[in-house]
Amino acid sequence: MPPLTPLVKKLIVGLLAAFVLELVLQNFAGINVIGLLSLDPNNLGLLTPLRLVTYVFIEDPRQVMSMLINLVFMWLILSPFEVTFGSRPTLELALCGTVVAGLTVILVAQLAPVPGYMFFGSHPIAYAGMAAMTQVIRGGRIMFFGVVPMTSQTLLLVLGGLSLLQFLATKDHLMLTGSLGAMAAGIGYVRYMARPPRASKPRRGNDPRGPRFRVLRGGGGGSSSDGDSDRPKWLN
Repeated sequence: MPPLTPLVKKLIVGLLAAFVLELVLQNFAGINVIGLLSLDPNNLGLLTPLRLVTYVFIEDPRQVMSMLINLVFMWLILSPFEVTFGSRPTLELALCGTVVAGLTVILVAQLAPVPGYMFFGSHPIAYAGMAAMTQVIRGGRIMFFGVVPMTSQTLLLVLGGLSLLQFLATKDHLMLTGSLGAMAAGIGYVRYMARPPRASKPRRGNDPRGPRFRVLRGGGGGSSSDGDSDRPKWLN
């Protein structure tokens, strides 16, 4: 099992706390939190940009186990991602999957609307994370759910198959397209990270900003007779 990294820990605790607060406000205070923060793809308005982010903090009160499984997926997938790339790219990945999934649902709802439909749930973050890791570990093996080893290509097929199976069970084409949109966002984000750097123009010798290189003193294990260990090491 991977370690629970700081950002992923905050994300999981935050989503779990939001779910508990949702239950209290919805069932005991009579506040329609689901209707307020969920994404309504049919009725777009001023709150739509905000709901493109807030919908992941809303869960179906009847699907407690499904929500817990999503949180476990986030732990198993996003923690290794944070260990490898850091907290900021992990947060950007989660945000990218959330927004792209919501935009995909809005787009498809304009073509095939479902009256009264509300899109919510944290599953786009998990789907984006799992799809992203298939691009990070190309040619290697990923422990699906921390138990089953499989190649990255197999995991992509499994994710697509799970989304299709859920569609066959619920006939919810917006949920299907949202999951596929989140997967595409995860793949696209990793490929964006892996893009080659832009070629910079060479600077002139009298550039006041100085050269593009920096010197590191020492290092090396050469003998003192040739003076190699005392020479500066220039790194780009």
